[in-house]
Amino acid sequence: MICLNSECKKDFVSKTHNQKYCSDECCRVSTNKRIMEKYYEKKAIKNGAPRKCKGCSSFLSRYNDQPYCAKCIKSKSSKFKKDLMGIIDDIG
Repeated sequence: MICLNSECKKDFVSKTHNQKYCSDECCRVSTNKRIMEKYYEKKAIKNGAPRKCKGCSSFLSRYNDQPYCAKCIKSKSSKFKKDLMGIIDDIG
């Protein structure tokens, strides 16, 4: 198995079925890197960095912490409800 740490990439034999890193140090480094990426992403959002909705590409508000705008969230939930009602009708 290959270590998931982008700086290491060593080949190792895993001791458990879900081991992803070759050592505790690699795990710590990767975790800290991921935490810092999220921190700077949230900081940029609060400072007004432009972001686009993943559904319709409209610009998101800095107060919206979701990756989708309210319009896309509403359309997805209404589509889900419609599909669910169709399944219920098919069963009954």
